[in-house]
Amino acid sequence: MPLRLLIVEDLPHDAELMALRLQEDGLELYWQRVQTEAQYLAALNPAPDLILCDWHLPRFSGQQALELLHERNLDIPFVIVSGGIGEEAAVAALRLGASDYVLKDRPARLGEAVRRALEEKRLRVAHEQDQEQLRLAERVFQNTAEGIKVTDATGRIVSVNAAFETITGYCAADVVGQNPKMLKSGRHDPLFYQNLWASLLNTGLWRGEIWNRRKNGEIYPEWLAISAVPDAQGRVAHYVGIFSDISQIKEAQKQIDFLAYHDALTHLPNRILFRDRLAHALTHAHRKAKTLAVMFIDLDRFKTVNDTLGHPVGDELLRQVSQRMTQTVRADDTLARLGGDEFVLLLEDGESAQRAASVARKLLGCLTRPMHISGHELVVSASVGISLYPTDGEDADTLIRHADRAMYEAKQRGRNNFQFFTQSLNEGALERLMMENILRGAVSRNELVLHYQPQIDLASGQLVGVEALVRWQHPKLGVVSPDRFIPLAEEIGIIGDIGAWVLRTACQQLADWDRQGLQVPRMGVNLSVKQIDSEGLVDLVANVLRETALGKHRLELEVTESMLMRAPKSSHAVLDAIKSMGVELAVDDFGTGYSNLAYLKHLPLNRLKIDQSFVRDIGRDGNDESIVRAIIALAHSLGLETIAEGVEEVQQAEFLRREGCNLVQGYLYSRPLPAAQLILHPAFQPCP
Repeated sequence: MPLRLLIVEDLPHDAELMALRLQEDGLELYWQRVQTEAQYLAALNPAPDLILCDWHLPRFSGQQALELLHERNLDIPFVIVSGGIGEEAAVAALRLGASDYVLKDRPARLGEAVRRALEEKRLRVAHEQDQEQLRLAERVFQNTAEGIKVTDATGRIVSVNAAFETITGYCAADVVGQNPKMLKSGRHDPLFYQNLWASLLNTGLWRGEIWNRRKNGEIYPEWLAISAVPDAQGRVAHYVGIFSDISQIKEAQKQIDFLAYHDALTHLPNRILFRDRLAHALTHAHRKAKTLAVMFIDLDRFKTVNDTLGHPVGDELLRQVSQRMTQTVRADDTLARLGGDEFVLLLEDGESAQRAASVARKLLGCLTRPMHISGHELVVSASVGISLYPTDGEDADTLIRHADRAMYEAKQRGRNNFQFFTQSLNEGALERLMMENILRGAVSRNELVLHYQPQIDLASGQLVGVEALVRWQHPKLGVVSPDRFIPLAEEIGIIGDIGAWVLRTACQQLADWDRQGLQVPRMGVNLSVKQIDSEGLVDLVANVLRETALGKHRLELEVTESMLMRAPKSSHAVLDAIKSMGVELAVDDFGTGYSNLAYLKHLPLNRLKIDQSFVRDIGRDGNDESIVRAIIALAHSLGLETIAEGVEEVQQAEFLRREGCNLVQGYLYSRPLPAAQLILHPAFQPCP
């Protein structure tokens, strides 16, 4: 690339001679001549590679040219070529920054002076670049987040950075001149350090995790890379160690590992860890010919807590339950949470049925004490199922499944108890599975039928209505009572279809009786929990009444007391919507739940149904009679009618009449009958 040369000279001939001389010396040039300050300043942009300048010019001078370079902070080699410069002026020019001077009558030195000036410039630039690299390296060294320590070839620390001081707590004065051994934590054996040095000496590099000790004594993990730095002869001159504090990474990994095998809410072992421990326990039990027990624990009515008080309260309840059960079992037992409100407990080392039963009693007992959560006092119970190895199964899946079956049996037997697995439970589960499969198609196969039970006015003896009761008439199972299939239908999610069929069929039957001239005043239909929760219930009722052209007041929907209290706000909204249509409402099984009377009085009800469990012992139990009196008095005070269920004896009917009960139904008057049989029964006396 040609040398860009600027010649400051008033004599064109002298400028040409300078350029020619340099070309003869082998330099390839691109040059221009200037002689005034304005021309000079213009020629500095872009800056030339070299300036040749006469010291004395008519309108400009070499001294001015140098000063203008300083003002603009331009580093351009500047060689004076003059015929009249004296020695003192030449020295002054060199002090001002000139690279060299050449007398015009000695042009032979010009090429040498130019080359030296250019080389000095190259060296200056290289030196400045080196200095900038050093400054950059120092900034990186001091400001990097990684700790850095530099040792000499003998391993003595010669330098550390600020991050080293932050991470270790040692300042430079503490460690310079010391051996890095001062940071040792004591967690590594001599072989660890032998392998480190072997790698470093053989390859010049070692990377790995190492535990060191801070100045305050705290031991911490770091990720360290040590590199050997050779000198010009290839011998190791220094070692550089760069490290990061990985305490937070280790803690995060520890948390990730924990959550992989533990429940995030309760910190109990999760399903994965439980099955792993159960597998090991089974191997040990098989080898040692010992027994073990698996206990499946499910909280009773936990969903009600979540639905009524919210999930935060439910979560805190699960935490407190977990803590109580953990404190109740032994440290070497494994209590795990499978999910939701399901827990499982493994008892090892030859646990007998007696021991398992004892633990189950303790678990149930530890939950009886009230728990105080967000201003609520809660008492929770549990149902526990127990399976034993090897009698109830020899593998994890079988033992867990059988314990689950036993837990389900505990719930069927009233909850808050424990049951051991028996083969009959397995058979019952198979029967339930078969029933579930055939129940799903009961509506479409027209296997459901309705029976109707008359409701009688005690004062007049007249028929005031009937209650529709669903039955399942299966070709092989025969007539299946609602107690057997309604809970199953709710559990498998088909109660909505059954409920809709019952409502539509019952209303259609009432319309058919109207066409036959049999004026039955009212039809009662029971609602399930799932129907109350359904958003489509109000529309369903409206559509059925429109289809059958029935007066809305002739339909009575019955809900249970416990159903109302399960989700009071949503229940109230649904009942209000139904009541606004003109449909009547009754509370079934009243007295068996835990109603809030202040809430009850605001519900849009027409009547209360006294549960048959109180009616049954009229004449034999004074307490039940008192309860019946109280319910009748309560209903009347709220402006509601009362209807007693399960009336089977004349003395029961007489007692109810005396106490002011309005309506009755029961075997004393008629069993539930199909429509064709009911119209022939004496109790069926429709109003003309």
